[in-house]
Amino acid sequence: MKTLDKLSRDEIVAALIARDGTRCAHPDADHELDFSATEGPSEVTLDHWQPQWWCKQEGWTMDEIWDLSNLKLMCKKHNAKKGDLIPNEDGTLPEKPTRTFRYRRQKRAQRPEICEYCQVGRLLGPDEWCNACGCGPNPGRYPKWRQMSPKECDHDLFYCVSCTVWFPEQRRSVLDALLTGGEGYE
Repeated sequence: MKTLDKLSRDEIVAALIARDGTRCAHPDADHELDFSATEGPSEVTLDHWQPQWWCKQEGWTMDEIWDLSNLKLMCKKHNAKKGDLIPNEDGTLPEKPTRTFRYRRQKRAQRPEICEYCQVGRLLGPDEWCNACGCGPNPGRYPKWRQMSPKECDHDLFYCVSCTVWFPEQRRSVLDALLTGGEGYE
C-alpha cells in the first residue's frame, strides 16, 4: 500500500496516469487532462473517490484514505462538481440534492397579483367584497380606508399611528383630564 506520505505528488500523478490514463476520471467527463494548466478550471487535481468525511465516518485510517486505490485524477471543474458525493456501486455519481434556498424574486413571482381596485381588501369597508378579485376586507382591524393623520383621527371609527400603538381608551387630552378631575390620565 503506497500512500501520499511516502510518495511525492509527481509520483502519485505518474502512478495514476499509468493506472487510469490521461482522461479526466469524472463519469460525465470526456476530455483529456491538461497537465500544463497551473490554475483555472482545467488544472489537474487529485480526487478522493470516496470522500474523506465518509471514510473517516467508516473508520478508515489515513493510509486507507490516501491509498492510490481511492485517488483519481480530475480537472478542477469536475472535482468541484463531484464535491463530497458518495459514488454509486456501478461507478456513477448520484444527483446532487436540489437547493431549498429561493431568491426574493422567486418568492415574489409566486405571490398573487395585487388587485388595482381594492388592493387585496385594504380599501374595502367592513361588509364589502371586491367584484374584480372576490376579496373581502383585509386586514380586519386596521384597513387602509380608515387610516387618518393623528390630527384628523377621532380614534373611534378611524385610526392613526397612535391608535395602533396605544389603546384609544387610554389616550386622553390634557384638557379632558383637567375637566374630569384628572381621572384616567397617565
